[in-house]
Amino acid sequence: MDTTDRYRTFKGIDVDGQTARMIARIELHTQGLDDPFWVYFFKRRNATQGMRCDDQLLLSSFVNQIRELLESRGDETGLAWLDQLECECF
Repeated sequence: MDTTDRYRTFKGIDVDGQTARMIARIELHTQGLDDPFWVYFFKRRNATQGMRCDDQLLLSSFVNQIRELLESRGDETGLAWLDQLECECF
């Protein structure tokens, strides 16, 4: 049985790796889109002034929108990664 308690530690969980691959997947699916939400999403991610979200916070804040994107693209792998992130990291 896995004894990792995500509420106490991320030890043994590749949070940064999981987060990076999800951001890359989102970038792949949104490249070239002129969708106001995704423009906002990446603006928050790349902000140099005001509030800037780290990637983990950004992803956890917009799980529903990310899920909708992945479902609309039929991306089963991305959906599995999102489920893993939700379970282990959020």
